[in-house]
This record gives sequence, C-alpha cells and structure tokens, in this order.
Amino acid sequence: MNASTLYTCLLTGTLLAHGQAIAAEEDNTGESVFSPVTVTDSAESDRAPVGSSLETYTRPGAYSSRTLNKNLQSLDQSLRSMAGTYTQIDPLQGAVSVNIRGMSGLGRVNTMVDGVTQTFFGMAPADYHGGANNASGVLIDPNFLAEVDVTRGSSAGSQGVNALAGSANMRTIGVDDLVKEGRSVGALSRFSVGNNGLGRTGMIAVAGKTAPFANGGSLGGLVGISGSRTYATYENGAGTDSREFLGRDAEFMRQEPQSQLYKLNVNPDQYNKLEFSGRNYRNSFTRRHITSDDYALHYNYAPLNELVELNVLASTSRGNQNYQPDSLPDAMNASLTNKSNALDISNASRFTMPGDIFTVFQLGGKVMNTRYSRRFTRGSDSESTAFAPAGRQNIASLYSGLTLDKDIYELALNLNYTHSKVKGRKPACDDDQQCFPQGATNLNLKDRALNPSATLSAQVTPWFQPYVSWSRSSRAPNVQEVFFANEGGASMNPFLKPEKASTWETGFNIVREGLLTEKDSFHMKALTYRTRIKDYITSETFFMCNSMLCQDLDGASDSFNASIYVNTPSTVTSKGYEVEAGYDAGFAFMNLSWSKQHTDQPTSVASSISTFGYGDISDLPKTYATLDVGGRLFNQKLTLGSLVKFTGKSKRITAEELNDDQSIPKEKMPDIPTIVDLYSSYEVTDNVTLRLSVQNVANRNYADALNRMNQILDYDRQGSTTSTTARGRTWVFGGEIKF
Repeated sequence: MNASTLYTCLLTGTLLAHGQAIAAEEDNTGESVFSPVTVTDSAESDRAPVGSSLETYTRPGAYSSRTLNKNLQSLDQSLRSMAGTYTQIDPLQGAVSVNIRGMSGLGRVNTMVDGVTQTFFGMAPADYHGGANNASGVLIDPNFLAEVDVTRGSSAGSQGVNALAGSANMRTIGVDDLVKEGRSVGALSRFSVGNNGLGRTGMIAVAGKTAPFANGGSLGGLVGISGSRTYATYENGAGTDSREFLGRDAEFMRQEPQSQLYKLNVNPDQYNKLEFSGRNYRNSFTRRHITSDDYALHYNYAPLNELVELNVLASTSRGNQNYQPDSLPDAMNASLTNKSNALDISNASRFTMPGDIFTVFQLGGKVMNTRYSRRFTRGSDSESTAFAPAGRQNIASLYSGLTLDKDIYELALNLNYTHSKVKGRKPACDDDQQCFPQGATNLNLKDRALNPSATLSAQVTPWFQPYVSWSRSSRAPNVQEVFFANEGGASMNPFLKPEKASTWETGFNIVREGLLTEKDSFHMKALTYRTRIKDYITSETFFMCNSMLCQDLDGASDSFNASIYVNTPSTVTSKGYEVEAGYDAGFAFMNLSWSKQHTDQPTSVASSISTFGYGDISDLPKTYATLDVGGRLFNQKLTLGSLVKFTGKSKRITAEELNDDQSIPKEKMPDIPTIVDLYSSYEVTDNVTLRLSVQNVANRNYADALNRMNQILDYDRQGSTTSTTARGRTWVFGGEIKF
C-alpha cells in the first residue's frame, strides 16, 4: 500500500466518522446508549506512589509513568528509575537515548515528544580516537517536560508502528498545566543551580486562557523559554579532575542550550479541540552547531456520539548539525540534516454488544517520511566513508484495536499492518570488488509486516488484577544500517530484512487502599517476559578474498575491511523480571523499581570503528533497582527523601582484538557501588516550592553503566580500570514558582 492510497483511506474514514456524528446529532427521535463511566476520586489518585501515575498500577501490561522535576534528578536518571527502562549515555551527544529491555535506537524504541516520533541522529566529533560518536536521541529541554510514559513490548496502536521493543512518550507542559481552574492567566518558572560542573538552568512559561466562543469553547496560548549552562569539568569521587580522563574533548563539552516552546489551543466548542505546538532547540557543543525544530497540529473531535472520537496528529520536524572546520576526519565543511513529516489519524468507537459486552473499537493509520542528507568536502574517495549515511525511509501503517469488557474480564486485541521503504544511492563497487549490484544504482528496499497482539486481564478482586499478553512487533532496517559505507558500495547490504520479535508476558497489578491504616495505600506491578527476535540486525566485519567478501583473514586484502549490517541467522532471546511497587502512609512513603534481565544479543562491529563509531553495547546490567524512601513533615509541606540506586554486574566493549568469530569482545565492568542521593522539597506557599539535593552523598568513585565514554577502544587508560567516572558529591538547589 503506497502513501497516497493510505491518505485516501484515512480521509474517507474521517468523512464517514464525521457523517455518523452529524447523523446521530440530528436524529432527535433515536435513543443514545452511553458506555459505563468510571469515576475516580481525586484523593485516591493522589495516593499513587510519588512520581508515578495511578495508571501505572491499573493498566494491564508493562507500562510505567513518571512525573518529572520533583527531586532534581536528570532525565536520564528519571528514565533509569523505571523497571525495564534504561538510557544510553553519551556525554558528547547532548541528547537522550531511551533503552527498553536492552534495545535502543531508531525503530527499536519509538521515542516521542507529545506523540511525535523523534528521528534525530547525532554525530559528535570525538578527539579521543580521532573520530566521532553516532547515535539516535532526543533533543529536549527537561524544564519543559511534565511526565514521561513508557510502554514495553507492546505493538498496539500508533505508538507501536515500527517499534520493536516498545515506546516512550515525553509530554511537555500545556496551557491547562499553568492556568488554574477559574483563572485566565498562569505562569510557571523552574530553576536550579549546582556545583561540580552542573552549572545552572532556568525556564519561564506564561499561559492564558479565555472563553470567547459559545457552547463551552475556549482559546488558550502558551509561550516558554528555557536555557542552561553545564560544564564537562568536574571532580569524581576520588577527587580527579575530569579533564584528566576526558582529554582534549573537555574543551568542547561546555554547552549552553536554548529552547522555546509555543502552544495555541483553539476550541470552537465543547466537541472540537485544536492545538498548534512548536518546539525549538539551539546548542553549540562538541565543535558543532545543533538546531532542532518540531511543529505539530493536534485535533480532537468528540461529539455526543460514542461511535466517534476522532484524533488527528500532523507533524513536521527538522534537525541540523553544522560542523566546525577540521572537526571531523576526512570531512570538511560538513553538515547533516534530517527531516521528518508524519500524519496520524484514528477514530475510537464505544458501544455495547449483545451479552452486555462493552466494546471499544479503534481504527487508524499513520504515514511517516524521513530523510537524512549530508554535505561535506572530501578527496577522490568520498564514496567510501561511514560519515552520516544518507537516504529516505517511508513508513505507512494501518492499525486497529478491539477491547472487550465483560464482568471481571477484559480482552484487548490489536492488529498493525506496516509497509516500509528505505531508499538511497549505492555507489559502484571497484573492479576488484564483487558486489551486487556491481554498478552505481538507487536502492529501494520494500518490506511488509503484520503484527497482532492480545492481552487478557481479570479484575479478580477490587485490588488484584492478573494478566497475560502476547505480541508480535517488527522494525524495518533504517538508513544508517542499509547505507553504512566505510568501504563504499561494497559495505552496503541491499538484502537487509526487518527484525521481528515475539513477546510473551504475564504479571499482575495490585492497588490496595487502607492496607495498614485507614488512609494508606499500596501499589504494585510485577511481571515476567520472554522475547525472541528473528533476523536481528547487527554489523559484522568482512574482508576481500579474491574479489569476494569473506571473514577469513588468510589471503584477505589489507586494504579492505568492511563493516556490513546483516541479519543474524540465529534467534536472539531476552527475558527478565520487572517490579514496581509503592507504599504511602501520608507521613512516610517508599517506592521501589527492580529489574533483572538476560539477553544474548550481539554487539555491532560498527561500534568499534575508530573513525565513525555507530551504536554501542546495549546490554543492560544484570540487575538494577531504585529505592525512594522518605517522609513528610509540617502538615506535609516539607518532604525529606533518599534515592538509593543499585546497579548489578555490567559489561563494556574491550580494547582487545575481535574474537575468532569476528564478534566484539566484552568484559565485565568494575563493580558499581550503591549510590545514595538525598533530597528535600519545601512548599513555602501554594505558589513557591524550593528543593535541595545532594547527589552521590558518599562521594563514591564509579563509572556509569551504558556510558559510551566507558567503552572506548582507543582510549589511553594508563592502567586505570575505567575511562570516565561519574561526578562525585554534588549539591543542587532549585525551585518552582507558579502564579
């Protein structure tokens, strides 16, 4: 199915849905049947564990939510506090890369901001090996974020389009977050300042809301600006200055990102809601000037007809990286651009089937076109470079969902059909290199995937809900894999196939009010999962033997060593356990997230290329956990708490030669100690909250797991056991002002 056909189907569905709504509203003689409505006491919602939404513990499946900016933790640390969720840290990128169950990158995790899929692919010059780091990530100012939701393993709905391991959606603040009920104007300001290189950050947003329309309509707007300054120079727990292990890179890692957020809400009446939003990001960092711009249109049409709830999301995104002269090896006057346009339309219908089966049916479609382009100056061998592969990826998808609710049982069935294309130019191979096709050509890889999923849950008691689910997900090869070209056309793979995953999951939710006292609450989500991935994509090293590709060093040409992305012939398996729990007695609280997992996924050889490293090791620590415990004093205006972060055994890429099977060798990282942070929060007034945090209070010397700077093959470690260690004891003071 091509994009034009899908657009036609979506437009037709939209007109039909609108026509049904009008017919229902005009039929005054008919009878309207409305679905059951569940009313949740706001006080009960407030009893959800600190930083988590109640939906985390009432929604079947591996779903987690975090409210941000509550304890002065970074966005990376907030994501790492979720079960089954981690981040790939690269201090040179300035972006956030979400890791779900050991999977990260474009397509493996669908990372969104306000529902818009992010496609930025960063390439940061790195002095330590004379090359660059490459990785996908999200350029986002945490000051603008309200919460982040993570779904693991599911392929349901729009968020499951081309998402192998799950999705993460970061929601920015909106008009209703600032304008209190009964008022027409509101403002929010956030600020923080820290020592030991953390620098300072500040944000102010102003919003207004009025009701110029009849029938419950409104008009609102929001404008926000934010900026920060952070440094690469800091002291670790041993008192060592970071410049000693960062080397010359420390000169280019100070950054002062500037961001703006705009939103305009136009609601002509109570049935139509329209929001225009824009987000701009500017930063000069690691010898490159970075810009990122996102614009989106959200439309919701929900008349008094349960057969119609129409949602439309149209978006356009653009990212650009301009490099300073001589910042990249073999690439002068370089710049990179990524552009992405997307349209997502869906409708939800609610009705009751015979047998008192309450039913929700969703039907929708999404199209997304992404282009990566580059510009640089190089010598005669410009075709043979791994610098920023260029090409296009077009994705068109139809998705549906059917939820059946009967008595204590709920069955959710989902189906997702995706058609993908990856297009770009393949240069000709040299005469002494046999490849297919031999000459220069334009590649066009086409793939189709049909991904079903099912979840069965039962509300056995008012507080206990077990469930079991199965899902199939897939993701198409991306531009960076198909057109990787460290040896020109000979290192491109026109036969790369999509990855396909099958996941079984079983678990339970517990929501119990009044467990020990009349007003306390206990929440828990526990599950186990097992995922099998076919055609897993990784890169392997190949040589040239008698004009043919080979992996045998005997008789191989010394002038050719290609890193080619291929599908692994064996199935990759990942399995694990995830637990999130919380207890709140009002005057005291405790929250815990714990994960244990195992995977046999290989590490891409391209991550070890000395000139342009693509990706890195993504093996999660064997176990990791975060314990948040604290109490509230002075009528709960003062909160005192502690975060205890435990990290189990972890691995990193070694500096050794490739294994005999040409795979990347790994080694165990030094043990990571348990890190303790202290934090406090005081509500001075209803409008002013001040916060103070001491991070790494014991001043432990350690290296973060999944930190790119700890996995550098060519770094001169000078006998040390780590490349880069984390900050030592650090003070952070901040606050939030609302009015």
